[in-house]
Amino acid sequence: MASSSTSTATSTPFALELLPHPPSPAAKSPLASITTRQSTSRSHDEENSPVGDQPPEGAMVFERPNVSEVKGRLIAANFAVFLAGLSDASTGALIPYLQDAYDVGLLFVALIYLTNFAGWLVAAFTNVHLTARIGMGGAFVFGAFMQMAAYCIMFWKPPYPVFVCSFFFCGLGLAYQDAQANVFVANVNNAHRWLGLLHSLYGAGALISPLIATLIASKTPYWHYFYVVALGFSALNLGLLSWNFRKDLKGTAAARDSAGKDLKSALKERSVIILSLFFFLYVGAEVTAGGWVVEFLIRVRGGKASEVGYVASGFWGGLTVGRLVLADITHRLGERRMVMFYVLLSVVVQLIFWFVPSLVTSAVMISLLGFLLGPLFPTGISVLTKLLPRELHTAAVGFSATMGQAGSAAFPFMTGAIAAKSGVGVLQPVLVGLLAGMAGLWVLLPRTRRPTA
Repeated sequence: MASSSTSTATSTPFALELLPHPPSPAAKSPLASITTRQSTSRSHDEENSPVGDQPPEGAMVFERPNVSEVKGRLIAANFAVFLAGLSDASTGALIPYLQDAYDVGLLFVALIYLTNFAGWLVAAFTNVHLTARIGMGGAFVFGAFMQMAAYCIMFWKPPYPVFVCSFFFCGLGLAYQDAQANVFVANVNNAHRWLGLLHSLYGAGALISPLIATLIASKTPYWHYFYVVALGFSALNLGLLSWNFRKDLKGTAAARDSAGKDLKSALKERSVIILSLFFFLYVGAEVTAGGWVVEFLIRVRGGKASEVGYVASGFWGGLTVGRLVLADITHRLGERRMVMFYVLLSVVVQLIFWFVPSLVTSAVMISLLGFLLGPLFPTGISVLTKLLPRELHTAAVGFSATMGQAGSAAFPFMTGAIAAKSGVGVLQPVLVGLLAGMAGLWVLLPRTRRPTA
């Protein structure tokens, strides 16, 4: 993608050249070019919209970028999302240790999630404006810098108020990167597969995070040294994004002028509102389950912190495998049908986890829950791009993905706040309620794209 391709909300899907069709004649340079002509659809490109639903005459259309450049950007975007998983899953495994270190209760621990939520919420409404001004690459790099700055604060175990505030910058940085990654990957050929890979790497990061965090915290008195590891990863992330998106560090005047209008137009779409709420509940369920399961197994099921800390990795491992294994199956059997099937089956699995008081059963069920939840987010992004006109993809996908990720902080905070008074057993009804809400929202999702002028 060239610099303009992500700083304007009129972007269209570009090809990854992994399919056996010939390259576009217009792709004459290593960079994606911008043209004002009417684009055409390739009949064998299943991710493209029909020819009759092209952007209006004069809209910016993006030609196929250089293959090697796209691959490099895909690697960088995937690594950024991998690091997001590493960050999101670490807090839950470290809760028992930071409670002892700072001598705080669950309510004060929950403030971490609230501060993180504030960062995501700010990003949801500013992402389209930031991207319009500094381009996709600029937003990526700014987000990576904010994330690295947060780890620079966390790793030396500062006073608790400072430690909590650092999660605002971490959430803000992760949100900008997540929005750009979803917009970028949602517009390649066979996007359902690439989105599945992207979000499976999030799961992979979340899988190894509790393992690293628990190992450091249980074997040394320096639990906060986990953030030294995260800092090293974030420095690599900043380097990858800066290099691969170095030609996309500037927005355009047209994008800056249209950013506010594009966001308003996206928010008028029923599908954007419904899927934003769906993602909000989904990511809330995902991170609440992965973040509080360790504390639940310790307080309710009598497990040891040094042992059950690894159970969280079972959940994230299931999530990773689910996104890899179920991507094509979901696409072939029908995305709408399969998402509803996964959600209903998840309710059954969650009820077994709730009512069978066994550590082994809990470990198995939480892993299976992760497996079933795995494909929901990438599938939702894929469905959203098919419901919306192309010129709204940047604003809509960026907002929906970021607002959805805000749930990763909102519901863990709510769970922790309630648990401080009623006990961590509240995790179970919260998860069931989130799953039920997801099912209801999915039923309300429109089945066809709203007609456009």
